[in-house]
Amino acid sequence: MHNWQENEIRELLKIRGSDAIRNLITGTAKDSVVYHRMTRLLAERGVHRSNMQVISKLKALRRQYTKYHEQKTRCGSGRVDWLFYDDCHRVFGNAPAGNPVMKRHRSPAPPPAPTPSPPLPPPPPHPSSSSEEHSEVVVGIWDEVDDRELNKHLGPVEVDDDEDQYSPSEHAQTISAPHAIPSKKRKTTVMEQVSTLVSATVAQLREMDAAMQAQEDARLQRLMDHEREMQNSLVSQLIAMNERISRENHERHLELVDRILSRFPSPSGH
Repeated sequence: MHNWQENEIRELLKIRGSDAIRNLITGTAKDSVVYHRMTRLLAERGVHRSNMQVISKLKALRRQYTKYHEQKTRCGSGRVDWLFYDDCHRVFGNAPAGNPVMKRHRSPAPPPAPTPSPPLPPPPPHPSSSSEEHSEVVVGIWDEVDDRELNKHLGPVEVDDDEDQYSPSEHAQTISAPHAIPSKKRKTTVMEQVSTLVSATVAQLREMDAAMQAQEDARLQRLMDHEREMQNSLVSQLIAMNERISRENHERHLELVDRILSRFPSPSGH
């Protein structure tokens, strides 16, 4: 049964326009629970529909109302020749045109603050060219620096085969590079975790919706089976009652005929 009767549509609009249902609509995936509740309320009022039929009918009513309302606004007419216009206007009049479930736009989350890189150690002083003696002293001090002190200030340094081509600027670049890579990795890891969490939440919501839909369909099926059993039982009782009444009437007719015949003498008596 797919066609909606007039009384069923009015019951649907009455439930959708109630304050209890209107205040529960949030425009998120949680609205599926609200439409399940509307389906149960309709079933309690004798309108047995599935959850998808309720949502589809609300969408169709809203589209029809939007068309008539735009036509009325454009033409300036005071009356609309549609049976459910006033009911739909009470339900959808203050809401923007669109689907029954309005999607809420979420503001994007701010990006994580970048991790500051540690300050680079100052490069060793360049030898002055004004005095050859001073240059020799500076070189001699640099050669006598202990490897442990160098590692403590500049970090671990890979030993090159050619020590004469050592450049402090190249070593500074090798120090700053490892600090930028973990920040990018952390950003990527956070985004992957958020994406995984969102996917898991959507999957759980879909499973909950499918489970609730299955339970609702099973409950409606049980109600229909019970109603069918009651109808069959009532028909059986009516048939048995009709047979009993017919049998009693037949017995009364036979008794009445016997009484009438007993008042007259039989021909064999003469």
